[in-house]
Amino acid sequence: MPNLPKIIDSLYIHFPYCRHLCNYCDFYKKIPDNIETDVLQFHSYLEQSFDVHKNLMEKHGYSWAPLKTVYIGGGTPSLWGKSGSEFLRDYFRKHQLALAGNCEFTMEVNPGGWTEEGLNSWQGIGANRFSLGVQSLDKNMIQFLDRVHTIEDVYETLEYFHKHNLNFSMDFMLGLPSSENFNRDVIGELKKALSYEPDHFSVYILTVKENYKYFNNLPSEEWIEKEFLEVAEFLKQHGYLHYEVSNFAKPGKKSQHNLNYWRSHTVAALGPSATGLLSEAKVRYKWTPLKAEITLETLTEEEFRLEQVYMALRSDVGLDLNQFPAAIKPLVEKWSAKDYIVLNKNMIYLTSRGYLMIDSLMDDLFALKIL
Repeated sequence: MPNLPKIIDSLYIHFPYCRHLCNYCDFYKKIPDNIETDVLQFHSYLEQSFDVHKNLMEKHGYSWAPLKTVYIGGGTPSLWGKSGSEFLRDYFRKHQLALAGNCEFTMEVNPGGWTEEGLNSWQGIGANRFSLGVQSLDKNMIQFLDRVHTIEDVYETLEYFHKHNLNFSMDFMLGLPSSENFNRDVIGELKKALSYEPDHFSVYILTVKENYKYFNNLPSEEWIEKEFLEVAEFLKQHGYLHYEVSNFAKPGKKSQHNLNYWRSHTVAALGPSATGLLSEAKVRYKWTPLKAEITLETLTEEEFRLEQVYMALRSDVGLDLNQFPAAIKPLVEKWSAKDYIVLNKNMIYLTSRGYLMIDSLMDDLFALKIL
């Protein structure tokens, strides 16, 4: 029998433009010379990319299905505005991409980088979840992060999303420069954030290279660990599920798009530097920023297995003990004694402390030579 076509129902689009290049961010992005001209070039890039992507799909036996998740990241996608929503609406129609009835359609929004007209237009084509790049509610921390928005922009944004009862997530960053010296009160910031009733938090530890401007002002590992565990405990006490290393959600509000990554499912990607995965074919691909071209990486069975284990361990997908030899049992006992994991029947799930130690736990697994 011929192989049945493999389905793609999840799509990531990378919008590369920002008003300002923050000093810590290493994602591909650029400040437009002329926003209208540059966006037209981006639209042309997406058009060219679709044909390249179509050829990749056909080669590996994939076809589009109604999209269950769409995620527009950046950059600052909210700068795409009304014209962007109109372009994407027509782009989807032209290429016969439909949204499933329960599609989760997420768009990243930066304080000070959106308009009400733009948000309304995106909601009009299906956007129903927003990720707000807040990072901190401390104006000193915002300045250290070189964010172009002000604390006033942050509160204006939060007030708007709360007032209009929108489904939104907030990005928070830990381990910020001079946060230890300033004795940053991140719990106090989160208490303020909770008054706006976000459905989700993404809480990231700042990671930078040695050439980072404030590298010598970064807090100690002990401070970062304390900050992370305090935040995790606080959010769990307020009804948020710690369902992935950096992510917390109210019940029913987990990011379905990101869960696809953590389950090693197929996710298509378009846009400069965007990365996609054809899971069944074990092919990862990445777009080049300046041309509508992709570089391919074919994963071996072992590489794909390692990735599946890592992704499952870093989320509440969890690891099934039945998939491992008995040699893992002493290690499981060790992890349990250190409060790194909880066991539910034959499933291993990391605790918040375990999430903090995930790289060490993977090293433990490698040492056993059972992966």
